Formats: sequence, C-alpha cells, structure tokens
Amino acid sequence: MNTKKPSILITGAAGGLASVLVDLLIEKYHLVGIDPRPMPQDKTFPGEFYQVDYTHRKMADVFRKHQFDSLVHMGRVRTSSVSSRYTQNVLGTKNLLNLGRENKIKNFIVFSTFHVYGAHQYNHVHITEDEPLRASQTFPELMDAIELDHAATTFLWRYRDVRTVVLRPANVVGPRIKNTISELLRGSHCPKLLGFDPVLQFIHEKDIANALLLSLEKKLNGVYNIAGEGVTPFSRAIDLVGAKPISVPTFVAYPLVKALEKLDLSFPMHLIDYFRYPTVLSDQAFRSDSGYQPKVKTTDAIKSIRYS
Repeated sequence: MNTKKPSILITGAAGGLASVLVDLLIEKYHLVGIDPRPMPQDKTFPGEFYQVDYTHRKMADVFRKHQFDSLVHMGRVRTSSVSSRYTQNVLGTKNLLNLGRENKIKNFIVFSTFHVYGAHQYNHVHITEDEPLRASQTFPELMDAIELDHAATTFLWRYRDVRTVVLRPANVVGPRIKNTISELLRGSHCPKLLGFDPVLQFIHEKDIANALLLSLEKKLNGVYNIAGEGVTPFSRAIDLVGAKPISVPTFVAYPLVKALEKLDLSFPMHLIDYFRYPTVLSDQAFRSDSGYQPKVKTTDAIKSIRYS
C-alpha cells in the first residue's frame, strides 16, 4: 500500500546548502522549494520550485496548494541593500511563520547564524544559547539577522503547540557553499588582519545538512548552536586551502571595505571583527538532545572548500 510522503517547504531552495539537504530528504519527503532568486541553470530542484519573494501574496497560494507538514527556513537573503534584506529576512520570516501557523504546519526549522552573538574582544570561549545577541551594537548591518532570529524565537515561545527549532550554526563550508568565508578561502590570495589570528569553527555542508535532518526528525523544541568537530586559527585555514595570506592593517581594512561598498563590490563590514576576535560556540545542548556528532574533521571540511 502506498503511503503519502509528508510534504516539506524549503526556503533558500536555489542555494548550495539546499541542494545538499534535499539529497537527504528526497526518499522520505515530498519537497517544495521557494526562493526569491531563480534556480541556477546548472541545477534542478527534485520537486516543485517557486521563485517568489517571501513577503509576496503568492506565498499564501503556495501554502494553500500544498498541505505542508514542515517548513525548513534557511533562506536568509544577503544583499547590499539594507531595505531589501530587512524586507526578505525580517518581514518575510514573519510572513512565513504566520502562514505556516494559519495552515497548521507541525514543525518549523529556522536557520539563523552565530553572527548574532557578535565578535567582541572580551567574548569568552564556548558561547551558549542564552548569551545576549550583541552583534548590532557594533554593526547595524546585522540588525536584519538579529530580528530574523528574534522573530523565530518569539514564535517559539508564543506558540508552544508548534514544534519550533532555531539553529545558530558556525561557519558552514563545502564544495557547494558560496558564502563569504568560503569565497575568501577559494582565492589564490586570502587577506587576513595584521596582528590578529582568531580561532574559527567550521562545519562541513554534509554535517550541517545532517543537523537539519536531526532537527526535523527528532522531537526537539528550542534554540541551538551548532559547531563542527573542532577549531582552527584562521592562518591555519588559509594554509590548508593553499592560499597565500596577505596581511592587511586594520586601519586600511575598514576604509577599503567602505570603498568596495561604493563600487557595489561589498565585503560585509560586520565580518571584519570576526577576523579579529573569536566567537566560539558551545553546541553541547544540540549534541545531547539530538545525538548529533560531526563526521567531517575540521581540517577536511576546510580542504573541501577547494573542491568546487
């Protein structure tokens, strides 16, 4: 007898991480993807795909058409436009959560970021989930990320009848990932701040996809940090990918990034401090509650950046 597969809505479906996740889900779930971006020509989505803004009224049509069991929201938009980021990431997240509740979705998985904690000189090692989110104190550019996280955690505490998991992962890397840290380490030359060499945490794309799967299938409810197997200094990461380090004084780095922003070649200003001060997470809560154990060693995760 055929059993109908549960249906999952995946945001950010045109991105690299989604392509890793759907490989794990395709056998057990009916997949529907949405993204404000078009699907790349060299990629296909193994299910139905909609190119639509998260705030658009067509989103309600997607929810009505499909009886979703779960929503995996990993579609945080990264653009140079502050207003666009706020609209998609904050208002869009709230719209998705509200539509999900109206349509009786049982499980929400929201992909946030460790950047919400901020990079500060006096950060202690092994930041836990109850630490304050201080990133916007230094860089208002991160306000959309913090408000996305806040919208999800507010939903979590307000609607206890819906199972909601908010994930705050460290640096995700891998052959299919195209975030800022990965693109930096893929270059033949990699800038680093003169006089600084913070330890960083890296998670391989397969490990974070497995963490998402565990979040979906385990009976979890709450906010969780996720880290990889270990830590490594940024200089060691540069060496592992075979790039040549270029030391940049901090008094040059900040005006240089501002100049690039004017040329629409922006490097996120807020990331500079993450290359000055460590932001090292504790993910013991997630490991204990889900049974998560990263399978890819940190050195191998970093080396995999070059496979793309």
